[in-house]
Amino acid sequence: MGEYIFTDATSKRCADGKVRICLHHSSVPFQAPTSPKVSGAAAATALLTENDVHEAQKAWGNAIKAITKSHQQKQDFVATAAKAAGELYGYGHGNVLFKPTKATKNPFRPTAGDAMSYFVGG
Repeated sequence: MGEYIFTDATSKRCADGKVRICLHHSSVPFQAPTSPKVSGAAAATALLTENDVHEAQKAWGNAIKAITKSHQQKQDFVATAAKAAGELYGYGHGNVLFKPTKATKNPFRPTAGDAMSYFVGG
Protein backbone atom coordinates (compact mmCIF):
# COMPACT_ATOMS: atom_id res chain seq x y z
CA MET A 1 0.00 0.00 0.00
CA GLY A 2 1.65 3.18 1.11
CA GLU A 3 1.15 6.21 3.23
CA TYR A 4 -1.59 8.61 2.26
CA ILE A 5 -1.13 12.23 3.23
CA PHE A 6 -4.16 14.52 2.91
CA THR A 7 -2.59 17.94 3.20
CA ASP A 8 -2.18 21.08 1.19
CA ALA A 9 -0.26 24.08 2.49
CA THR A 10 -3.05 26.41 1.37
CA SER A 11 -6.01 24.23 2.35
CA LYS A 12 -9.08 26.00 3.57
CA ARG A 13 -12.58 24.87 4.20
CA CYS A 14 -14.98 25.14 1.29
CA ALA A 15 -17.44 28.02 1.27
CA ASP A 16 -19.98 25.74 2.96
CA GLY A 17 -17.56 25.23 5.87
CA LYS A 18 -16.83 21.57 5.07
CA VAL A 19 -13.36 20.11 4.76
CA ARG A 20 -12.86 18.47 1.37
CA ILE A 21 -9.80 16.95 -0.24
CA CYS A 22 -8.23 19.15 -2.91
CA LEU A 23 -4.86 17.40 -3.11
CA HIS A 24 -4.70 13.60 -3.08
CA HIS A 25 -1.22 12.36 -3.78
CA SER A 26 0.76 10.00 -1.62
CA SER A 27 4.19 11.53 -2.16
CA VAL A 28 3.73 15.27 -1.68
CA PRO A 29 5.24 16.43 1.63
CA PHE A 30 3.39 18.90 3.84
CA GLN A 31 4.73 22.44 4.05
CA ALA A 32 3.22 24.77 6.62
CA PRO A 33 1.60 27.91 5.20
CA THR A 34 3.57 31.12 5.61
CA SER A 35 0.47 33.26 6.00
CA PRO A 36 -3.24 32.57 5.85
CA LYS A 37 -5.23 33.88 2.90
CA VAL A 38 -8.19 36.03 3.86
CA SER A 39 -11.19 35.94 1.54
CA GLY A 40 -14.76 34.72 1.34
CA ALA A 41 -16.89 33.57 4.24
CA ALA A 42 -15.29 33.00 7.63
CA ALA A 43 -15.75 29.24 7.35
CA ALA A 44 -13.89 29.20 4.05
CA THR A 45 -10.88 31.07 5.43
CA ALA A 46 -10.34 29.08 8.62
CA LEU A 47 -7.07 27.16 8.47
CA LEU A 48 -7.39 23.44 8.89
CA THR A 49 -6.42 22.04 12.25
CA GLU A 50 -4.62 18.77 12.84
CA ASN A 51 -7.94 17.40 14.12
CA ASP A 52 -9.64 18.44 10.85
CA VAL A 53 -7.04 16.42 8.94
CA HIS A 54 -7.50 13.40 11.21
CA GLU A 55 -11.28 13.59 10.79
CA ALA A 56 -10.93 13.86 6.99
CA GLN A 57 -8.63 10.82 6.96
CA LYS A 58 -11.09 8.89 9.14
CA ALA A 59 -14.01 9.84 6.86
CA TRP A 60 -12.00 8.76 3.81
CA GLY A 61 -11.18 5.37 5.37
CA ASN A 62 -14.79 4.88 6.42
CA ALA A 63 -15.92 5.69 2.87
CA ILE A 64 -13.61 3.04 1.42
CA LYS A 65 -15.03 0.50 3.88
CA ALA A 66 -18.61 1.52 2.98
CA ILE A 67 -17.91 1.15 -0.76
CA THR A 68 -16.39 -2.28 -0.16
CA LYS A 69 -19.30 -3.40 2.02
CA SER A 70 -21.80 -2.16 -0.56
CA HIS A 71 -20.01 -4.13 -3.28
CA GLN A 72 -19.80 -7.29 -1.17
CA GLN A 73 -23.52 -7.09 -0.39
CA LYS A 74 -24.35 -6.69 -4.10
CA GLN A 75 -25.70 -3.19 -3.53
CA ASP A 76 -25.20 -0.10 -5.69
CA PHE A 77 -21.54 0.44 -4.81
CA VAL A 78 -21.12 2.97 -7.64
CA ALA A 79 -23.75 5.20 -6.01
CA THR A 80 -22.06 4.71 -2.64
CA ALA A 81 -18.72 5.73 -4.17
CA ALA A 82 -20.23 8.75 -5.93
CA LYS A 83 -21.82 9.95 -2.71
CA ALA A 84 -18.57 9.51 -0.79
CA ALA A 85 -16.49 11.27 -3.44
CA GLY A 86 -18.95 14.18 -3.49
CA GLU A 87 -18.71 14.56 0.27
CA LEU A 88 -14.95 14.08 0.58
CA TYR A 89 -13.41 15.78 -2.44
CA GLY A 90 -13.55 19.41 -3.49
CA TYR A 91 -14.95 18.78 -6.97
CA GLY A 92 -17.41 21.57 -7.71
CA HIS A 93 -15.83 23.75 -5.02
CA GLY A 94 -12.47 24.43 -6.67
CA ASN A 95 -9.60 22.70 -8.43
CA VAL A 96 -8.69 19.20 -7.27
CA LEU A 97 -5.35 17.52 -7.90
CA PHE A 98 -5.99 13.79 -7.57
CA LYS A 99 -3.26 11.42 -8.70
CA PRO A 100 -3.67 7.82 -7.57
CA THR A 101 -0.30 6.34 -6.66
CA LYS A 102 -0.20 3.59 -9.30
CA ALA A 103 -2.05 5.41 -12.07
CA THR A 104 0.01 5.40 -15.27
CA LYS A 105 -2.20 5.67 -18.34
CA ASN A 106 -4.29 8.58 -16.98
CA PRO A 107 -2.37 9.66 -13.88
CA PHE A 108 -4.41 12.74 -12.93
CA ARG A 109 -8.14 12.83 -12.15
CA PRO A 110 -9.22 16.48 -12.51
CA THR A 111 -12.97 15.78 -12.58
CA ALA A 112 -15.32 13.84 -10.34
CA GLY A 113 -16.12 11.47 -13.21
CA ASP A 114 -12.44 10.75 -13.76
CA ALA A 115 -11.98 10.02 -10.06
CA MET A 116 -14.70 7.37 -9.99
CA SER A 117 -12.46 4.76 -11.65
CA TYR A 118 -10.22 4.94 -8.57
CA PHE A 119 -13.07 3.87 -6.34
CA VAL A 120 -15.00 1.46 -8.57
CA GLY A 121 -12.62 0.44 -11.36
CA GLY A 122 -13.03 0.93 -15.04
